[in-house]
Amino acid sequence: MRLKILDPTIAAEPAESVEAKRVANLDGTILGLLSNGKVNGDRLLELVHHRLAARYRIEGDVTMAKASASRVSDAAMLDALARDCDVVVTAIGD
Repeated sequence: MRLKILDPTIAAEPAESVEAKRVANLDGTILGLLSNGKVNGDRLLELVHHRLAARYRIEGDVTMAKASASRVSDAAMLDALARDCDVVVTAIGD
């Protein structure tokens, strides 16, 4: 009898990425907040928002949350954040 061993892993496909531009100052910006859907991620982002708003003149904010931490962000959600926000902060909880 012959034993066949299966390897369920796959090699990661290389993905090209570009580092996002950094803003010099957050004054007058629209702040995007994206929670990954894990417990306390939204609370962490709320604290970050309060700290940034105390230090900078944030003009507005857009808050969104992924439905599940195990799924990628919806393309429409990412497009909206890119379109409507000057900067975006994301957080994971637990």
